[in-house]
Amino acid sequence: MDVLTVKNLSVSFFRPEGEIEALKNVSFSLREGEILAVMGETGCGKSVLCKSILKLLPDIAQIKTGHIDIRGEEITGYSEKQMRKLRGHFFSMVFQNPMTALNPCMSVGEQIAEAVRLRQPCLTGRERRRRTAELMELVGLNPPGERAKQYPFQLSGGMAQRCVIAIALAAEPTVLFADEATTALDVTVQAQILELFLELRKRMGMSIVLVTHNPGVAARIADRVALMRDGALFRIGDVEEILEEIIHNRNLT
Repeated sequence: MDVLTVKNLSVSFFRPEGEIEALKNVSFSLREGEILAVMGETGCGKSVLCKSILKLLPDIAQIKTGHIDIRGEEITGYSEKQMRKLRGHFFSMVFQNPMTALNPCMSVGEQIAEAVRLRQPCLTGRERRRRTAELMELVGLNPPGERAKQYPFQLSGGMAQRCVIAIALAAEPTVLFADEATTALDVTVQAQILELFLELRKRMGMSIVLVTHNPGVAARIADRVALMRDGALFRIGDVEEILEEIIHNRNLT
């Protein structure tokens, strides 16, 4: 079953010097429980694609054509108020640099608890603290009691990324966008975060859109790969098939 379907999506940025086409007739589907890696060179439109679906584009951007459906319901024309109900609940996003996504003036526990409060306002204070601890354990921020008191500057890059992932999981989203979530991490920590994504998919049944420029990352956890170039999605298929073509440079350079 498809949880997300994008059809002929075109997005442009309108600047004083003229129109810049960021996405050109992009179409793809995301299956339930699937990990889809979106690959391509820097500036090809990978991040714009994710932000277009979540409607997190700047004011100068406009969706010109296309349709975005979640489980058969079209959300292309949704207002900001309607999108706020989807963000965090149906969709959630992990950004590339955790240190810019976290508030340096709030402890780790406070930031995760705030996300829980916003996404699950019916919880009591005790329930919220318990849920915060559960999320911290889920992403490997152990021991939760000690980690909760720390501030972002006291965390390693991997631990900070785990904190951002915990915030993204506060409302148990159906689709998680991970935008270059392992790029700034060393190889060992990168492997740990990728294993965490696999575990989250297994335990929560989430679908994941993983934005990356690294074929090794895609090979490790993706089910399918979508290749982008110059704002267009020109190839999508099973991970083994696509990566073999990349290795042999068949029409993919």
